[in-house]
Amino acid sequence: MYERKIYEIPLKGGKTMRIRQGAFGSGEHETTLACLKHLQKMDLAGKKVLDVGCGTGILGIAACMLGAEMCIGFDPSFAACETALFCNELNGVTNNYVICGYNDAVRGRFDVVAANIYQDILIALCPYITDILTDEGIALLSGIPLEYNYDVRVCYERQRFKVLDLNLHDEYSTILLKKGG
Repeated sequence: MYERKIYEIPLKGGKTMRIRQGAFGSGEHETTLACLKHLQKMDLAGKKVLDVGCGTGILGIAACMLGAEMCIGFDPSFAACETALFCNELNGVTNNYVICGYNDAVRGRFDVVAANIYQDILIALCPYITDILTDEGIALLSGIPLEYNYDVRVCYERQRFKVLDLNLHDEYSTILLKKGG
């Protein structure tokens, strides 16, 4: 068995997040970097965040370290959830809750939904994300191959989301949307 690498990821305010490889979300991929950049620009103080397909828990941990009241992350992969829990401990984060399962395991309302996953899942979860977000909530969607960016945007725009920012990377894209736009 090999020792898994621990990545150190700088955050604003001189904070450093530590993430152990072992699931999606080491902090090196262009889509993860884009999500972290957007999260650092948000005022997350007192906000409730949902991390869809949390992988290592990187987005939820970052949100909590950046002032979110709490985050719930879910992922169907048991190995990913184990890694996310380990990364919570590694960072001393106690308000990033991890659920091993699918979206039907999470109820409530969230101010921010972050999802760094494939376009087909983002499209399938559009009604769920629409329902679970507060009236003027923010959806941070990433992991979208460039050729599917339009399809994802149109799906959410039909649900009355307004595009706040659109980032086209080398192979993928990231969309920041506001509900009720």
